[in-house]
Amino acid sequence: MKAGEAIVLVDGKGAEAAARVVRISKDGVEVAVERVRAPGAPESAISLLVAAVRVERLAWIAEKATELGASRLVLLATGRTQSFRAAAAPSGRLERVARAAAKQSGAAAWPEIIGPIAAPEALAAETAPTRLLLDASGTPFPAALAPKPAAIAIGPEGGWSPEELAAAKSVGWSIVRLPAGTLRAETAAVAALALLRAARERGELASGTSV
Repeated sequence: MKAGEAIVLVDGKGAEAAARVVRISKDGVEVAVERVRAPGAPESAISLLVAAVRVERLAWIAEKATELGASRLVLLATGRTQSFRAAAAPSGRLERVARAAAKQSGAAAWPEIIGPIAAPEALAAETAPTRLLLDASGTPFPAALAPKPAAIAIGPEGGWSPEELAAAKSVGWSIVRLPAGTLRAETAAVAALALLRAARERGELASGTSV
């Protein structure tokens, strides 16, 4: 960068500011903010809840979830999650990965990263109008959805337990399956986020809502 150069500042939550570099020194960079754009409407919020897996796979999920517009990444400790993966999460590393992905894709926001949290607690706390839990026993993934906040839950490699599925249904989650069958957690996350965004677009077109 150099003095006079135009730059864009982001806060990680969707707000952007157009600014210009005033001065660069060994102590930092001084910029002048010219205008600020507020975050977009919360109707597009997407929460991704996923059972904790290996660190490198979590990093990949964080990167792709950022690129696909997830606003929150919640790591789950399920009944079939390996105990050492459910004990702690490298949240600092995952946030760095998400921030780098946002910068690379020109996004003004990256996901808030939470957990690991016990699956029953996290599923019960989710309030998005659209809540989709992935399981092979579910109905087909919706072809069209209303443009409202949504949540997707992805289980561990061993799958959800019958008790977890029953508990999810009892608090309003819909059990759905992906058209590709059983996938690894990171592949399922990308597929589900892409399908969700496509279903929202179809829902907007069907209702006549402006995109």
